[in-house]
Amino acid sequence: MSDSNDTSAIDEKNQELNSSNQSNYISNIGSFVFNVFILFIIIGVYYASSGLVLYACKLSQSNILPTDNKCFPYEDTKPNIQPININIFNTLFSDPPMSNKIKFPYNEYNSSNKILDMFRDYKNKPNSNFLANYFISIIESVILFNYTTFNFILNILNELPEFLIVLFGPILIGIITAIVLLCDQIYLIYLWFANMGWFFKTNMNDTGTGRPKWSEVTLIDWFGYWSGVWLVILFAVLFIITFPFVGLPFLLLVANFSIFWCMFSSIMYTAEMNGKSITSAAVIQDIFKYYKSLIVGIFCLLVIVSAFSKLGTVPGVFSIITLALIYFGIISIDMFSPINKEHLSPLTSYKQAKKTCNDKKNVDEKHGLLYDLVFGQKGGSISKELKNLGKKLSRK
Repeated sequence: MSDSNDTSAIDEKNQELNSSNQSNYISNIGSFVFNVFILFIIIGVYYASSGLVLYACKLSQSNILPTDNKCFPYEDTKPNIQPININIFNTLFSDPPMSNKIKFPYNEYNSSNKILDMFRDYKNKPNSNFLANYFISIIESVILFNYTTFNFILNILNELPEFLIVLFGPILIGIITAIVLLCDQIYLIYLWFANMGWFFKTNMNDTGTGRPKWSEVTLIDWFGYWSGVWLVILFAVLFIITFPFVGLPFLLLVANFSIFWCMFSSIMYTAEMNGKSITSAAVIQDIFKYYKSLIVGIFCLLVIVSAFSKLGTVPGVFSIITLALIYFGIISIDMFSPINKEHLSPLTSYKQAKKTCNDKKNVDEKHGLLYDLVFGQKGGSISKELKNLGKKLSRK
């Protein structure tokens, strides 16, 4: 009787173990399928981002990003930009090296910029206000800084082998964006004080038509001058006292908005390729077409790793064997067959297009980029205004 009870208990235990193992295996299969789905989404998003980075790199070589504050869309003067054909989707081992060609026309659409156009239109209004121009000059300057920085860095990346941009572009841009975001916040602190020269300007246009006529406020207009001094003190004290509660959130908001706008507007430019007008979506599509073998290979490698970790050694080895049969054509699935690139021609230069701006108002001001970014604020120099005030007071 005892032996019969023991045998029954063992059978029940084995059934429980088998049931538990079967349940765990089914759970592992579900987890594996879910992992494959997540990998598919991640790979798709990553290489779509690679297409956007590649598109932005080609855009930087065209040099049509708004990187000159004396030209449109910051001012009314349109720049002269050299039209060039730009290499894209290069062949790796052909002799001579070949590539498709893309170009970015500086037309009405590509020259427009919603934010900068809005700022420019307000600055040209007859009733333009000095305080609004103060805040505009801050935001406009950091946008200029970001466009200039990204244009410079992307043009350097553009000279790398194209497959490296596809492989590592989103990672590099992520790191660069984090650094630029930090620099933006430091630069914004400087701009907050450097643009206070606007407090010593007044718009003399009271006709309601034409452009604003800015005049420096002097001690002759004692109320306007001392109002400017008190505004300097007020804005400086408020910024320092409220920095943790207002100043820092303001810096983060403006910096994040500026970077977002620069990146978003960059991928919204249109281009011409193979005689057709295209957007960045066409380059994303071609990334998945011309780099199919690379993308599928990375996806399959990650699936194999997931099979080993979720299903065990036997299914993992089986997945390797299956992948090898597909790769060598024994199983007829067109996963690794490369697609021949079309519309190829010999490589052209990777040199960035030349851009010039014939600004008559600033024809005598020939300074470099660093000078313009640090000292070229249009509101005037706050230190100069305060020095002038000190000199005038000492004479009395």
